[in-house]
Amino acid sequence: MKKLPCKSDNPQIPMWLIQTLKQGKISLQTNGKESFQLQIENNKINLNFLQKEQVKTLLKLEPTMEEKSILKKLKTLKNLAEKLKQNGFTMTISYKGQTMLTLGSQIHPNPISQMVTGTNAIEINNLIELAKLTK
Repeated sequence: MKKLPCKSDNPQIPMWLIQTLKQGKISLQTNGKESFQLQIENNKINLNFLQKEQVKTLLKLEPTMEEKSILKKLKTLKNLAEKLKQNGFTMTISYKGQTMLTLGSQIHPNPISQMVTGTNAIEINNLIELAKLTK
């Protein structure tokens, strides 16, 4: 049995999950409501949030984060995005089926996105809707 690291900013948990689950679908419910759907297939991970609170939680990976700006919050995903890219994986993060972010290898970030996030492993697909979700 593999022991999972417990640091919140460590990308090992998602990579362990991705490398273990080659393909499949998972749906999670909390308090009787479907919270998110995860689908893995062909080195692509689709994470579709169905509740606004879970999107906020994802962008608050650093428990001490005081930043209010969505652009600065995106930097918290940098380590995960770069690890996905190194391993040839692509992850889309959506809210109710609308893609907000794409992380990893098969992305096309624009120069502004690269400057803001500090990496070419994060593509901001819908900044306006993403910003609305984090308020």
